[in-house]
Amino acid sequence: MKSKFRKITSCRLCQSKDLNSFVDFGCVPLGNNLEPNLDSSSTADEFPLEVVRCKKCSHFQLSCAVNPKLLYARNYTYLSGIGKSFLKHMEKYVNWIEKKCNLIEGNFIIDIGSNDGSCLEVFKKKKYKVLGVDPAVLPAKIALKKDIPTINKFFDKYVAAEICEEHGFVDVITSQNVLAHVDNLKDTFINIFKILKEGGFLVFEIGYFKNVLETGCFDTIYHEHLDYHHANSIVSHLNEIGFSVIELETNDIQGGTLRILAKKSGETKQSSDVVKFLNNERKSVLYNDIFLKNWEKVIYRDAKEINKLLSLEHNNNRLCFAYGAPTKAVLLLKISKLNSDHLDFIADDNVLKTNKYIPRLNIPIVSTSNIDFNRPATILLLAWNFSEDIIANLKLEYKVPVKIIIPLPQLRIINI
Repeated sequence: MKSKFRKITSCRLCQSKDLNSFVDFGCVPLGNNLEPNLDSSSTADEFPLEVVRCKKCSHFQLSCAVNPKLLYARNYTYLSGIGKSFLKHMEKYVNWIEKKCNLIEGNFIIDIGSNDGSCLEVFKKKKYKVLGVDPAVLPAKIALKKDIPTINKFFDKYVAAEICEEHGFVDVITSQNVLAHVDNLKDTFINIFKILKEGGFLVFEIGYFKNVLETGCFDTIYHEHLDYHHANSIVSHLNEIGFSVIELETNDIQGGTLRILAKKSGETKQSSDVVKFLNNERKSVLYNDIFLKNWEKVIYRDAKEINKLLSLEHNNNRLCFAYGAPTKAVLLLKISKLNSDHLDFIADDNVLKTNKYIPRLNIPIVSTSNIDFNRPATILLLAWNFSEDIIANLKLEYKVPVKIIIPLPQLRIINI
């Protein structure tokens, strides 16, 4: 199994080797590598899942990197277009980019980690030239069926050279919640810089680890997320490459996201608003050693409460099932010690996930069309970040009392 992952011994941003363990979850199966049957589920590989912190620049990252081909190329099932709220976010995101980057019809837009092409679809409707890059086979096929040009490969120097040779330099490169997944992060930013036009823009969103720490949403930690970003360390890294950072802002999508707008300008100075953001961040929990030291205890305490509640519901002969099988579900289920003894099944809208099993936990995933909406139930929302959309749909379907458990950011029960 060691050949399937490698140990990371230096900071992926500043290259310092002075790394301290922050939280260690032991060995955990790959959340997106859903298994076709019970036998393969029971024997699925597990890999170390530990977050370390760089003492020099305070960057957080995993201590091990799983082979990217295991993570993305073979059985990657996440689809951007499944969540309605995320699609709405994409429309606002594209409008924001248009305004900030002063785009004109025909500008060349590349999306790295383009998935099923949901973001580029919005750009294409606005008459921009688009190109996606994504190594995942299944989502890339969906994008191509939607006539979104997609290079089904990992973005590296060879793909960058291919893009320049066939299309020329790029006006805007964008990415949504993908750059935390990239194994060779430094080279990725360098390759992005090389293929941008002078004055071109890099716009990307990444999970904001400050939000994760403050809310205790530990389930955003999984093997695909190699890095857990905050603004100070990533801005310094971008400056070293040659980007100037124009804007920093946050939003609530995906449990808390940091949006960064950077420009290839030959300068590396920051605006006054960016400087203010960075200064405020240095006063936050990201730099509070006492808070960080106690964080692991708090999330295990919360996980214990989730188990207690589901055990009580199941022992009362209630139908108990989960809604949504996102990648992050595996860690939440594992440290909450939930399995097929607590949950009868997991329902999901994504056809790439149904009729499979959560690795090591032996919980079957079924289509939402299989739910008996006439039977009272207790439902654990594993896809809690889309709880508003899901609850709205369930209210339309159910005609009997239903208890909904939202595990994070705070454990809540909603009766509908």
